Amino acid sequence: MNIYEALVKEWDYLAPHDQKAITISNTARSQFDFKVLPRRYGNDTAVVCFLINNSDYLKETIEFFDGKVDKIYVDVEQKQDIDLYNESRKLIRHSKLITVKPNDIAIESCDLLLRKMFDDNLSQKNMAIIGTGNLASKIALRMAERQARVFIEGRSKEKEKMIINGINSFLPAYTSPINTMNQWDQAKPFDAVISFLSGPYWAESKLLPSIKNKTLIVDGGISNFSSEFIQSMLKQDVNITRLDVRFALPYQFMDTMQDTTTFYEDIYGIKNIGDHSIVAGGYIGHEGSIIVDQIKRPTQIIGIADGMGGVKSNNDLSGKDHKAIEFIQDTIKAGCQIAE
Repeated sequence: MNIYEALVKEWDYLAPHDQKAITISNTARSQFDFKVLPRRYGNDTAVVCFLINNSDYLKETIEFFDGKVDKIYVDVEQKQDIDLYNESRKLIRHSKLITVKPNDIAIESCDLLLRKMFDDNLSQKNMAIIGTGNLASKIALRMAERQARVFIEGRSKEKEKMIINGINSFLPAYTSPINTMNQWDQAKPFDAVISFLSGPYWAESKLLPSIKNKTLIVDGGISNFSSEFIQSMLKQDVNITRLDVRFALPYQFMDTMQDTTTFYEDIYGIKNIGDHSIVAGGYIGHEGSIIVDQIKRPTQIIGIADGMGGVKSNNDLSGKDHKAIEFIQDTIKAGCQIAE
């Protein structure tokens, strides 16, 4: 099947849906110039996904779908020589271009998977993290923050030490520090083994004594484990799972979801009412600005801005401040009752 035929086939899937989108991404170790990835559906939107590492294929794909789909999600992380975002920005004329960070989606997917599998209780769970790259380091931090006991193994012991020391330097004070796999007692079972490598794992046999049938193994790098290792796990009824990022698809849609658009349209901003300024949603106002709960239709006065990002204490309020509060309260009451 040539690329045009593949594009037509994916369009045949999208066409019946009211909301349609495509995702274009690549990976650091991809061996493909063009590949169709698994389809996704979420937020009432059908999505087809492509891995592209070739400018000509990118141009053909965008020209085929531009205007036919509502949104084109483009990987903004430059993991190959091709700059997908900037090349796509020059090509897209009709559909809405939205940047996406697949690495973040992978982390959200892995985090959600682990929470689901352990009934949202990762405290004191023993976890092996294989890898010291972007994804492995991020999930190690996430698991440590969730109070898991984390042990990292990398190809380079120098980088392994650097990553562990770096994460431990900013973990909360009462969080268990991350350790190296060499500090693990192999007689004890791991609750989870998470691999985020860019190639095969080199020390599968070392893991075997610490894997029991309740151990969860997550192949986040895809094909990190050998077929022999996988067969061995299956024979022991060990749950070995390849990470499917569709689990966190809503994360990709956050930019256009109703809660996000509502926040920036109705809550965040600055507005003048008579001679007074109101601010909301974290917008830092000048001293004397009145902080309210939402900018479009405020229901509550939070306080008076001190001009430095904070709120004046009641003892610091001037007569002018009190009059401003009274004026805004009267204005709010004219539209709706202030929430107590």
